[in-house]
Amino acid sequence: MSLAPPTVPVPRTPGRPPPEAPRSHPGTGAAGRAAFWTVTRTGVLLRPMTPAEAVPARDFLVAQYEAFNAVDNTDEGHATFRDFVAPDALRRRLDAGNVTHLAERDGAILGLCELHRDGYLTLLYVRGDHQGRGLGRRLLRCGLARLLALEPETRQVRVRATPYARRFYLRAGFEPLTDTVQDDHGIRFYPLALRITDDRGGADTPRVSDT
Repeated sequence: MSLAPPTVPVPRTPGRPPPEAPRSHPGTGAAGRAAFWTVTRTGVLLRPMTPAEAVPARDFLVAQYEAFNAVDNTDEGHATFRDFVAPDALRRRLDAGNVTHLAERDGAILGLCELHRDGYLTLLYVRGDHQGRGLGRRLLRCGLARLLALEPETRQVRVRATPYARRFYLRAGFEPLTDTVQDDHGIRFYPLALRITDDRGGADTPRVSDT
């Protein structure tokens, strides 16, 4: 059983709606992010993250890490992770063109997915009380769809799966590159890869299994 980490709110002026989606989306520029906004049947909004949300995103990620991953890593690993998700680091990667999506409802972050433009999935976290409901797969599909719009020649997505998340990735269609656990700066992981096929037809078509 998973314990739900604390809710991390997205800062807003009281009474104001979530950040407005861009009204037009020519090509794949910044305004094109509007094409990748979606709302689930349960009212969860999946949308691109903005630099202004780097602090609550960091707080969310650290809470998930401490709840589900810290036990597998060393003190060096804890410091490595905190440095990687520091607000300035998140903003720098956004500015560099990383694809980062949030899942949120009523101002609370429920999930986050970050993909490098070179096809590396660097972050995928879902709040404990929303795991096992398909939200991680939805976030991954949204991120992959936007990555493929920006980098259509992408043929593989790689991830360093934590021991806790390894089963999720295998069920989602990722394949192991080795069965041996690896270690990098105190963080333990299994290297996995997802092959991207050419039979795509729309925003939800990257092949992420629902099994």
